[in-house]
Amino acid sequence: MKRPCDCKDQVDANALNEQGVAINEWSLGVEPAVVYLRHSYYGEVKIPMTIFKTFAEWYLEDQDEE
Repeated sequence: MKRPCDCKDQVDANALNEQGVAINEWSLGVEPAVVYLRHSYYGEVKIPMTIFKTFAEWYLEDQDEE
C-alpha cells in the first residue's frame, strides 16, 4: 500500500485509494511533489511534500512539558 507522501509522479498519485480528503469547504490532497490545501473562498496553497512532511511531523510529535 502506498502512502500519499510516497507519490513521486501522477501514476503513483492515481494508484492511491484516496488522493485527498475534504470537510465542508476545506480539502487536502496530493499531486506529484506537492500537497495542496484548498478552500472554496480562500483559494489554494501548494506546499512541497518535503516541507509538508516536516510540518506534519512537528504537529504530531509529543511536546515535552517543562
